[in-house]
Amino acid sequence: MTNIFSSRKILIIDDEPDLLDLMRDVLKVKGYQVFCASNGFDGILLNEQKDPDLILLDLRMPKMDGIETLRNIRKYDDKVLVIILTGYACPDTIRDAIELNVSEYLSKPFENKHLVSVIGKALELEIN
Repeated sequence: MTNIFSSRKILIIDDEPDLLDLMRDVLKVKGYQVFCASNGFDGILLNEQKDPDLILLDLRMPKMDGIETLRNIRKYDDKVLVIILTGYACPDTIRDAIELNVSEYLSKPFENKHLVSVIGKALELEIN
């Protein structure tokens, strides 16, 4: 039996190695193809190379934060679904993210089942 999302690609951009590994493992078990980047620069490159259906994007990263990363991604890809991961949401950041067409916010810490649910809903909306 094949998973209906087995051909769906997810790019995770987060500078926390433990969280990155955990999310990758959880999503692979669910049948997604998963690509990981530990910074914005690598995330932009992987987005261009792998053409994911959805990006999980951490807001707080060194050198290039999530909003700057997303601005660069949106220059070339205005269609990819984006879910913002953050433990530090502030009104200005939320406003910036909305302007950059973010599908959802996920506050850290989160439960694995909530992560899977939010991704499933975002991808379902895109299918319909």
